[in-house]
Amino acid sequence: MKTKPALSDVAICAADSANVELTKRALELSMERCSFGDAIMFSDAAVEGAFRTVKIEKITSIGDYQGVRLRILPKLIEAPFALFVEWDGYVIEPRAWNPDFRNYDYIGARWVHFSDGMTIGNSGFCLQSRKLLAALADPRFASAGQQNIDLLVCRTYRPMLERDYGIRFAPEPVADLFSYENTVPNGPTFGFHGCGNMWRHTEDSEMIRLIGLVDPYVFRSFHFARLLASYFQQRKFMPLEAIYGIMRSQIGREDALGLFRRFLRQPLADRLFAMCEQLLSSSASLSVASAEQRPPAGQA
Repeated sequence: MKTKPALSDVAICAADSANVELTKRALELSMERCSFGDAIMFSDAAVEGAFRTVKIEKITSIGDYQGVRLRILPKLIEAPFALFVEWDGYVIEPRAWNPDFRNYDYIGARWVHFSDGMTIGNSGFCLQSRKLLAALADPRFASAGQQNIDLLVCRTYRPMLERDYGIRFAPEPVADLFSYENTVPNGPTFGFHGCGNMWRHTEDSEMIRLIGLVDPYVFRSFHFARLLASYFQQRKFMPLEAIYGIMRSQIGREDALGLFRRFLRQPLADRLFAMCEQLLSSSASLSVASAEQRPPAGQA
């Protein structure tokens, strides 16, 4: 049996209104793999589990989520560190926990699309110190429209946090050991973020089940396009067909094509779309053929 890291100084927490059952799953998977000092689920929905629940107003926008992360969570977390998880980001390899993670006030997956030194920031799976949470209580660190919470904290406010509060953001090599999001991991990481990476950590049948539960906003995301592209590139057509079918029933053919072209390079975008449509069409044809071959009711 694997030994769980003893993280009595870490509170694991999550906040969600849209994918509540999946967020509960992320919390519980993480709690199975580590011994945390506290565990909290913030939601407007009634949720039961081996964690504390805190009732909040329904999260309906990026701004609402900012408010929870900046104003509500810090007031209720007393542990020296808080590990934030989301429905598509959780602990995957407890043996990758490194005590040196505690030397920093913020660790999240590295961003590959920035090269200005402020490249650590993904908040879908991140570790924050109590020192950082206390600093964010300063009214200067206010919510800011529709900017994602990680961009707000780790880019917009990072210079001020470092200068005025001595906040330490982890360097890239440490972040790469902690988590990954838009990179391919070179070895085991403590956690990850992004449904586009979930195929690495979830059986195909379970992945299909989970996608059947997600809020429709997920189907219009970069991470979802990456998920389908990964199944296509691996030639895993069964989950590709099933998951695309779920998406297509929610957003339609033209929006599906638009999603691929927005987030994926050519010719991958159009090839993926053509294959997905072909799989659905073949399935429909097989269903019709099977129905036509059945004997009429009452006949052997």
